[in-house]
Amino acid sequence: TGTGKTVMIRKLLRWIRDRGDKAVIYDKGCTFVSRFYNPATDYILNPFDERSVNWSIWNDANDISDYENLAAALVPHTGNGDPFWIEASRTIFTNTAYKMAQDNEPCTMERLLELILKAPLSTLAAYLDGTESTSLVSEKSQKTAISIKSVLAAYIKSLRYMEGLDKPDENGQVRPAFSINNWVQDDEEKGFLYLTSNAQQHTSLRPLISMWLSTASTAILSLDENPDRRIWIITDELPSLHQLPDLASTLAEVRKHGGCYLIGFQSYAQFVKIYGQHAADEMVDLLNTRFYTRNPSHAMAKKSSDDLGEQELEISKEQYSYGANSVRDGISLGHQTITRPAVLPSEIMQLDDLQCWLRVFGNYPITKLKFKFDDMPAIARSFEKRHYQSSDQMKELDSLLTHYQLGALTALPEKDRQALLDIHKNQFEGDEDSQQEEETRMQKTISDKEQNDDQDIEKQKQREDIEMRAQLATPDHTEQALHDMDNTTVNPYDGMDM
Repeated sequence: TGTGKTVMIRKLLRWIRDRGDKAVIYDKGCTFVSRFYNPATDYILNPFDERSVNWSIWNDANDISDYENLAAALVPHTGNGDPFWIEASRTIFTNTAYKMAQDNEPCTMERLLELILKAPLSTLAAYLDGTESTSLVSEKSQKTAISIKSVLAAYIKSLRYMEGLDKPDENGQVRPAFSINNWVQDDEEKGFLYLTSNAQQHTSLRPLISMWLSTASTAILSLDENPDRRIWIITDELPSLHQLPDLASTLAEVRKHGGCYLIGFQSYAQFVKIYGQHAADEMVDLLNTRFYTRNPSHAMAKKSSDDLGEQELEISKEQYSYGANSVRDGISLGHQTITRPAVLPSEIMQLDDLQCWLRVFGNYPITKLKFKFDDMPAIARSFEKRHYQSSDQMKELDSLLTHYQLGALTALPEKDRQALLDIHKNQFEGDEDSQQEEETRMQKTISDKEQNDDQDIEKQKQREDIEMRAQLATPDHTEQALHDMDNTTVNPYDGMDM
């Protein structure tokens, strides 16, 4: 933090702009938007920003594999829990979105959420009949369906923020539909695509931004090979996002299609935490040009020192010998070759701001650089808040999202319930502040009667109570589940270890 990464990236972005290359920029904090945004050539993807383009999943998906790629990025593997729930959630999302594209009904986020969350199991099962999801939403698998919906709700809730982007903006202008695939593949486009968030929005937007970055990477890989093309993916603070699927293979293949990745992180340990040791090492090995800034941790500084390599030094030593007789006096010369780190960990720990060590591909020496601070003037607002009124339909869906994340879990055995709660906690990846913020938001959703009214989660709970009494198939847990549901209040946090 504060070592000069942002200054270095700004210098690179100016060079990219001067070359006329296009770039996808993950802008956590909206710092690059304020200094580079040009409305004539650039686009912003952030549903909270008034300047955002109108994007939906159907703009970037045609084949079933496209929907599978979107689902893999939206619902990532996290932690060490049972992968079944993640894979099942992806399957239902994929099949539902794909079937929507095939029927003659509107393809909207509201309808997608309504089908997954609100529709009775019998309705959803009939809609997905003939797909891989058939057995997952069967009325005979009531508890399984509740568990899958719980995991899905934790991640697809970010889609609700896309509401209203298809409506006119504050100036009465209709936002045109935007496709990341089309933008990447259009050689006439030479601007920047900003995927922005600020501290207040980041937890909510993390799944969306991860999905957008994955979509852009996949789009680059679909291009013809071209050694002269350059499409930049700028991902400072990459560990602040969910794990991007197949990032290692993307880094290995993207260069021949013209893709150039910049990956920034404050600590290698953060990178390992998200991707695991093996994948993190594999991806770092694919990055040929590296900048090493100050790291106050000796362990991380040693990692940087090891990456910078070693040097051989030849040391000459003189030895003097004296004897009783002058002819015994003499001098001997010895030579010794030793190997030591090219840069000591302590040297990395003591770097000043705007200083770094640079290692490039090829037979070139490592170099110590010092950048000059350039306080670029702001040419645009970093963030323009979008004001919109949620529809009654979306308010109801918001309540159902909260219900399925927590309230509906009371119908499950304690072991299953705790396993799903662990999956929910894993989505925050140790960020306790973000977790507390989301829990507060969900509690407000539950208690806000103006928002819930007669469509609140209590009504949904009662409907599920009736279904559970008729359909729950496992007798050893039925009575306890129904007892829990009968005694559930509108606060789903009671008795749950969060």
